[in-house]
Amino acid sequence: MGVFGGNNQSTGNEDILRQLSSQFLFARVLEIDQSTTLFNGNIRAEIMNVKATTEGAKIISAKPFFPNIKSYPLTNEVVFVISGPSSKYYENSGGVTYYYFTAFNLWGNVNTNPTPNPYINVSPPSTNKTLDQIEAGSPNQSSVQPSNEFKPGVYFTEKANIFPLYPFEGDTIIEGRFGNSIRFGSTDIANSSSLNPWSSVGNNGDPITIIRNGQNPNLTTSAQTLILEDINKDQAGIWMGSTQKLPLDTSSTFYDSYQSQNAPTTPNQYAGKQIILTSGRLVFNTKEDHLLLSSKKSINLNAVQSVNIDVTGPFVVQAGEIFLGSKDANESVLLGDSTVELLKNIFTDISTLLNVMSQQVTRPTETGLGALATIASAVQENLSGYIAQLEDIKSEFVKVE
Repeated sequence: MGVFGGNNQSTGNEDILRQLSSQFLFARVLEIDQSTTLFNGNIRAEIMNVKATTEGAKIISAKPFFPNIKSYPLTNEVVFVISGPSSKYYENSGGVTYYYFTAFNLWGNVNTNPTPNPYINVSPPSTNKTLDQIEAGSPNQSSVQPSNEFKPGVYFTEKANIFPLYPFEGDTIIEGRFGNSIRFGSTDIANSSSLNPWSSVGNNGDPITIIRNGQNPNLTTSAQTLILEDINKDQAGIWMGSTQKLPLDTSSTFYDSYQSQNAPTTPNQYAGKQIILTSGRLVFNTKEDHLLLSSKKSINLNAVQSVNIDVTGPFVVQAGEIFLGSKDANESVLLGDSTVELLKNIFTDISTLLNVMSQQVTRPTETGLGALATIASAVQENLSGYIAQLEDIKSEFVKVE
């Protein structure tokens, strides 16, 4: 009697396994459709025996398994293939189409994982070393003149300096081939010691999400080394923390415009809910509507060189108080229109006085009123010119209330 109730049951299980083995295949990619049609991503591949590569293997065509996730293999990478119903199943229920999953992780390399057909006399483009040497950790560095027959793609260039990320317990990590990644991680502390740069405070399990585009370009280590994201040296990153203190070295930490009790905590000392965007340049652009910055406390613009504002329309500042030049400024700004009006009135009164004085008659001549009248007449003429110029000193662009 068999384990599952008898020999017949055992035979039935073997039949099922045989049937499944014909549905699940391993194949080495020979060509990928890169057209702009719906056939994009389809591959031609040669069937591989799981234990050995056979000469003159069967060639099949296969489609991507997932319609919404695109992670296509490169030439000479190995994919897992499954047979399933074709798009013409309604016409021919026996019709079969092959579908493939993403490439096998043969070498643990996030950049490329090829394996050549041993019956084709080529050397890998990456090395003059054996595959066992590469797997053992020897740097998989590109040679100057790779074999044309072993190219991983039409234009894809293998890079030896792309390193996989180290996963901590519970992490979910999605990695591209080019040093771009998303980590869904958390604070990681073991034996009261932080295991990474973002775990110096907080508790195990506090969530953090790190989106990275381009690892540190100056990183040098062996090919099989696992690395961590570097908020200061990666080419671009978005860090979303919950309780973490993130060790960001900002370009400027000049907060002299604040009273000491109101100054913000420097970015590398703040611990709490925050999002940090960091790169060589940041651009915020709206195509249809407003760009709104809103803060519970303050909005700080901090630059090493200058802060420039260019606008073709009005520039409006509405505030309870405005301090120019220093947070301790105490000199009041004059209201232009009101000042001009006041000066007009003063000059007009002085002009009236001088007009009267200029018409005085000297009696007797030795009193000297003649000289005073002459000076008064000249000053009155000057005042007329000053009054005419008062309107010109008002700005046409800057208005205050």
